[in-house]
Amino acid sequence: MKDTEKMKLGYCCGVFDLGHIGHMRVLKNSKRQCDCIIIGLVTDDAVKKQKGDSRPILTYKERKKWLYEMGYHNIVKQETFDPSDNLIKFRPNVFIKGKDQTHISEKTAKDLDIEIIYLKRTNGISTSDIIKRIRNDSIK
Repeated sequence: MKDTEKMKLGYCCGVFDLGHIGHMRVLKNSKRQCDCIIIGLVTDDAVKKQKGDSRPILTYKERKKWLYEMGYHNIVKQETFDPSDNLIKFRPNVFIKGKDQTHISEKTAKDLDIEIIYLKRTNGISTSDIIKRIRNDSIK
């Protein structure tokens, strides 16, 4: 990259509980969209508020360590499922999200003229499904 070229900064957010292949693909594909990626990791309190007291399975600290070990070192706290505060704070060039993440607002990104890139969901895998499988196996 030349000194005169501007680095393309990306922002992707999520819970990333029980890290699985779907998460890995989102992260890898997000990283491909920019020169530097910031990961907004949703806090435990926000997850509990959105998904109930039994979630997340892994704590914020454990999820952050997993992301770090996967090679994602720009990890910031996201206090709600809405990334608006962090989009305003970091002003990325691109906001990367899953097509199915309808609960994540796009208004702020559009207001700030941040490009929105939609990633496909990995079919057949989700944290909720993994939790259901574990619970069903433990009942048998």
